[in-house]
Amino acid sequence: MLTSKSENLILRHIEPKDAEFILNLYNQAAFKQNIGDRGVNTLDDARAFIEVTQKHYDNHGFWLYLVEEQSTGMPVGVNGLIQRDYLHAPDIGFAIDEQHWRKGYAFESSQAVVQHATDLGYYELLAITSTNNQNSIQLLLKLGFHFAKCDDFEGGGEKINLYKINLLSQ
Repeated sequence: MLTSKSENLILRHIEPKDAEFILNLYNQAAFKQNIGDRGVNTLDDARAFIEVTQKHYDNHGFWLYLVEEQSTGMPVGVNGLIQRDYLHAPDIGFAIDEQHWRKGYAFESSQAVVQHATDLGYYELLAITSTNNQNSIQLLLKLGFHFAKCDDFEGGGEKINLYKINLLSQ
């Protein structure tokens, strides 16, 4: 299911056929360092992740989307909205395959996701990052997010940064 189109990218629901790409993306060194190990270590894990993602589409009306190049149909990453139990509004989450860094895909797909959140009627969008993930922090600031606070939101002893943007002023 197509969710959004931008100048160069398509954002669509993640499907079972994307399992191999998800497995590769979630096991890249930068992904594990900046986002964490999500337990997607085999194709079966990737398929299970996709099943859970599809349930989130049904339950929330959104979740992570596959980001594809419009010209080739090649998957380049994921981007979307996540509703975490400990946050009062959805947060944007993104990861671009290392082979596709420095092409502007994270920014372009994030602009589409911010617009998607606005279209869904949200007045505020959040974002969380590890405290040392400078690339994501710079991207969030470029999108218009503002630092809100640093805290141990997940209760695991790791402090993470919280950013927010008022979508009514966009």
